[in-house]
Amino acid sequence: MAMRGRTARGGPTPRTDRGDEAGDRVVTAVSSSKTMRQANAAATPARPGKISLLSERINTGFFRDAFGELRKVTWPTRPQATNLTALVIGVTFAVGLILGAFDYVFEKIFGLFVT
Repeated sequence: MAMRGRTARGGPTPRTDRGDEAGDRVVTAVSSSKTMRQANAAATPARPGKISLLSERINTGFFRDAFGELRKVTWPTRPQATNLTALVIGVTFAVGLILGAFDYVFEKIFGLFVT
């Protein structure tokens, strides 16, 4: 079974028997090497120049958009950040104590069954 590609979820794309889909290769008889080169040039998509490839690699638009989005963020004030940090540390400590207590209780219960 030939797989043509993958869907967004990772599975193979459904196979159709039509040969006119985008990306399908059409095989034709070629009589000369010149005709073959012309057919290959027509079938190969045009490649962008080096300047556009360099701009795609650097992708300055991404950084410009990222900084623009960071300007739109409503940042918390210093007291808000301090209070929220203390809240996170407190909740983490409380959950740690609860889980530690459960661990201690279950250790004692299982210790009774093992001995």
